[in-house]
Amino acid sequence: MQIIIPEDLGGKLRVLPEDTYQARIQDLFLGQSKAGNPKLTLKWVITSEYSGTQPEDYVSTVGEAVLENFSLLPQALWNLNDLYRDITGEQLPAGEMSDEEFLQMLKDALIGAEMSILVTTDDASGEPRSVVEDRKKLSDIPL
Repeated sequence: MQIIIPEDLGGKLRVLPEDTYQARIQDLFLGQSKAGNPKLTLKWVITSEYSGTQPEDYVSTVGEAVLENFSLLPQALWNLNDLYRDITGEQLPAGEMSDEEFLQMLKDALIGAEMSILVTTDDASGEPRSVVEDRKKLSDIPL
């Protein structure tokens, strides 16, 4: 078998217009921050359209992805715990588990969950990217 890798693999995330979107958690990945610390990356998929004035060349936001990172350092786990509690109604389970057990537990609990996320643009790294600044349970949003 021969594998051919094209020059442009794609995968670059689009910078979305700043707005509050409905989104669903599609996947989670364990990794390391640039500083070498453990982190969890959560992939949100947008399920609603941009609510602002749409320019003539507007491209739908539905189906676009936004990544959210969570530090897994002990002093920063409160942020992941807030998300976990908003979705499951419970706190992260206490105790020790392997990376694989931890990731699988989170995937079982979080994948498919829908929330409202505030997406803003961050260019601290030198290149603009969409980031999740805040999130709310859909049940907390007034109709």
